[in-house]
Formats: sequence, structure tokens, C-alpha cells
Amino acid sequence: MANHINILTDSTIGKIAAGEVVEKPASAVKELIENSIDAGADSIEIEVESAGQSLIRVADNGAGMLPKDAEISCQRHTTSKLKDISDLETIRTLGFRGEALSSISAVSKVDITTFNEEKSSGTHIYLESGEILKIRPAGRSKGTTVAVRDLFYNVPARRKFLKKEASELSEIVNTVGRLAISNPGIEFKLEQEKRSLLYAAKDMDTLARISLILGKDVSDHMVKIGSLSEKYKITGFVSRPSNTRRDRRNQIFFINGRYFQSKLLSDALYGAYRSMLERGRFPSAVLFIETDPGEIDVNVHPSKLLVKFKDERSLKNDVINAVKTSFDIVKQQVADRGHAESGEKIVSGPGDLAHCDDNVSQTEFSYTLKESFLRPVSSDRGMGLFEKGDIFQIGGCYIARIKGDRINVTDQHAAHERVLYEVFTNAAQKGAPEVQQLLFPERIDLSASEAVVVEKVMKDLGSLGFQVEAFGEKSFVVQAVPAIIKDRDVKTVVQDMISDIAELNLSKTEYVDQIIKIASCRGALKAGDRLGREEMWALLEQLERCSLPFTCPHGRPTQFDITLDEMEKRFRRK
Repeated sequence: MANHINILTDSTIGKIAAGEVVEKPASAVKELIENSIDAGADSIEIEVESAGQSLIRVADNGAGMLPKDAEISCQRHTTSKLKDISDLETIRTLGFRGEALSSISAVSKVDITTFNEEKSSGTHIYLESGEILKIRPAGRSKGTTVAVRDLFYNVPARRKFLKKEASELSEIVNTVGRLAISNPGIEFKLEQEKRSLLYAAKDMDTLARISLILGKDVSDHMVKIGSLSEKYKITGFVSRPSNTRRDRRNQIFFINGRYFQSKLLSDALYGAYRSMLERGRFPSAVLFIETDPGEIDVNVHPSKLLVKFKDERSLKNDVINAVKTSFDIVKQQVADRGHAESGEKIVSGPGDLAHCDDNVSQTEFSYTLKESFLRPVSSDRGMGLFEKGDIFQIGGCYIARIKGDRINVTDQHAAHERVLYEVFTNAAQKGAPEVQQLLFPERIDLSASEAVVVEKVMKDLGSLGFQVEAFGEKSFVVQAVPAIIKDRDVKTVVQDMISDIAELNLSKTEYVDQIIKIASCRGALKAGDRLGREEMWALLEQLERCSLPFTCPHGRPTQFDITLDEMEKRFRRK
């Protein structure tokens, strides 16, 4: 039987096209704000309900639209930014495809109210599923308000795959935050159900806006950079090597004012920091790249998140050199003044004061571990669980001990991770473990999106012994931690936990177990943590008491034996 070719209806075509542009509520927020920016607005208010699923309202004081233009703007491929294909070579506006309003209205119910000063009254348009149902005169001051209701109401399959509200709201906060960073001089207000999530005043500088999104603990340890080459102007801020994160989520890039994602720039940053980074750590960065529009192609992704560069090699080298130049100046100051880098004023060029960090008191990668960190487990047998052979640490990572005719080697991180996992799992099932109240509670300033997530999981953290309390809009205070990790760097442990938790899909039923795994990993000993003999014996004894001591929670082995037989084969005695 032949397969017949069908001609899709306009409604179906619109919904399919909408899927490319509007993947989630944050996508709609982005498209509407970009339209406001392109309209010349210097004040933009965003209101959402149910993380954008029930309502997204974006109101601006931009130029507004004439009645006929407002009607045309709802059709597919209509735009004020392009006239023909050659205009793509010089495009500098954020929007240009002419798909935003048509794509959004294809999968929602939309009210548009707009007023342009050339006419005596404004215009109101109501659409459902991309079809205009009402047009009438309306009153409004100059600008445009777009209200999107019941997003994906007519595409239930797409709504079903949305993440839980906290995750979708986090995406919206990040989206608005990036636009606030790249558009100084524009006031941004973001609210959910009358609760303020983000506010950037017109006079707020770039570093302060970065603080709003990435958190004060990141922005306070950033260095200003700047370089100008034949093709690229690079400006922005990068973190000191002593202030890194376990992922690249704090790397934000803009090209000619447009946010984009770039493995090229991430690799360039890593190359600049390579010799100064602890394994598994990455710098934070906010980079602004300016170049001739003819040097790039921004039309390679429906959401404009990817950009092609004609000369990738030059851009990568320019970024590496810009970062290294900034650090070279710091190093020279250290050499000239003859004291540690801590407290130095960081400059991005001769005479250009960028930032002062007076809070760092340790060298980049010094490790401290109190002797009381691992206490021997009391038992009738004392250390009798093991035959007391020689024990020593190798490479700050592994514990080796003699066991008769074998050498037993333990991965200290994997072993401690297993111990903590079983402690936290037991706590989640039977009640919080023994906690240690902090003499000096640790304040943590988070990004706006991380703060949303912490509020969601605060109770779960409490069940594991992490007592975290809100302390302002995006700040939290750690009052107590599980006693078993009381001598770790509490602030770093909790920050890294939150960073990991922010990546979870909190709608899944097993997310609590994922949080337990994260807490175990981040609280465990790390490579480079030096242990005394009693600490090593205590860890091995704790591991021996675990119900599943053979692997860490991720399945990696905690130990293995090198037998006499293996050694004899290595030395060719057999």
C-alpha cells in the first residue's frame, strides 16, 4: 500500500514551527523581551504565573506599533529588521526572523496592546492558536504589552514534557538575567505572582548585574579583562583561579550584545587557566565579543543560540591572550611588591583599576585538613577490624596498607563517598543525623536561579543535617551541617552541592536520592587532602562497617588488592 503525501494545514505548520522557536516558557520570555529591546525600550516589566505556563506578560515603553503593523506582526515571517537577504550580513538587532509572535500565538492565547505616538489611540489584538479573533482600539501609554496565556494548551504533548515549576522558573530567571547583563541602561523587573525575582535598575553597572545573576560570591572575585585586535573587541569579567566552579554554567557569552553558547570560548577559557585549575574545576566568565556582523553568521539556530565565526582561531587566541594578560599584570605586581597575591588590586591593563579582592587569604590550591576530621569509630575491638600493618598515603589520593601477602589500595574519595552515602541515606529514612551547629554561620550569596532551587529543596537538605535558612532575597545562611563533615570547608561543600542540585530534574521521584549522592560526593575527601595515620585507619574502619563497601554510590570500586602472585608476575619470577 502506497504512502500518500499529505499537505499540512497552516495550523499544523504553525505549531511545528513554534516548537523550534518556543521550546519552553523561557523561550517565549526571551523572544518577547528581545522585541522590546529592539523597539527601543528602556524599561521592561515581566510578570509570570505558574513559571510561565499560565501567564507571561511583558510590558515595555518602547516605540509601540501602528494598528496595521500590529496586525501584520502576528503573521509568520514578518519583521521590521530585514528587507532582503543582504541585510543578514549587517544585522545587529536581537530579533530578525519574524517568527516570535506568530510562533508564540500558535501554541497559546495572546493579548497584544500597543500604542505608537503617531496615532491618537492604541490597538488591542486577541489571538488563539495563531488566529486573530479580535481587533479593537485600546488605551495605553507609548509601548507594547504582550500577555501570553495557557502556553502549549493546544499541544499537550509538549506541555507534558516541561520540567517542574521550580526548574522552568529558574530558566526564566537566567534568561532575563542574561538580557539584563547585556543591556545596561535598561530597567528590568521580573515578578512571579507579585513576588520580585529580579530587579535591575537603569543605573546598575555590569558587575552589579552579574552579581544579581551569578551571585556575589562569584562577582566579588572577578577580574576585568579587555583587549582589542584587528577583528575582535573583547571585554568582560573572569574569575580568579582561586574562585572556580565544578561546571561551566557560570560562563556567559555575548556576541554583539546577543547571548550565545560556545564550546569554542569555553575551550579558550580553559586553555587560559589550564595550569592554574584544580582538576574538574572551571572558571566563571562573562565575555562580550564585538565584531563586524560580516564576520559571523547568527542565522544557524532557530533560537539564535549558536553562532559561526569566519576566523575561529583568531578569536580563541584573542580570548586566551586577554585573560593571560590580566593575570600577568597581577603576577608582576606580586613580584614587585614581594608579598602574596592575596589582597592585591587586580587590573586589566596599565593604570586600569578593575577590581579589588581583599578576602583571599590562602594560596590558590592549599589544602587544610584538621586532625579531628575523621574520628576513629569506637568499638570493643578498637582498631581490631584490621590487622595493624604499615599504612601510608600515595599521591594525596590513595591509602595503601599491608595485609599479609597483599597490598590493599583504597581510593580515599570513593571510600569516604560510600561512608557518607550510607549515613545520609539512613538519615533520610530514619531522621537527621547528628549535626554540628556552626559557631560562625556561613552566608552564601547565590544566583537568582539557584535561590529558586534552594527554596524548593531546603526541607530535603534539612533531613540530611544541612540546616539552611533564607537570609534576604538570594542569600542563605548555613547554620549547621552533619557532624560527620563538620571539619570540611562548609561553604564550598554547600555551594558545590547547590550547583549540582540546580541541574537536577526535580520532578523525578528519585531526586532525593540524587541529592544524597551529591551531598556524599561534595562532602567527601578530595584528591590532595592529606591524612594522618589515625585518620586513614578511621576511614577504613568506617568503610568496613558499610553495608555495601565495595563501590562508591556511582559504581566505582573503593578498593583493590595487589597480590603477591601479581607482584611475582610483574618481576618475572613466574
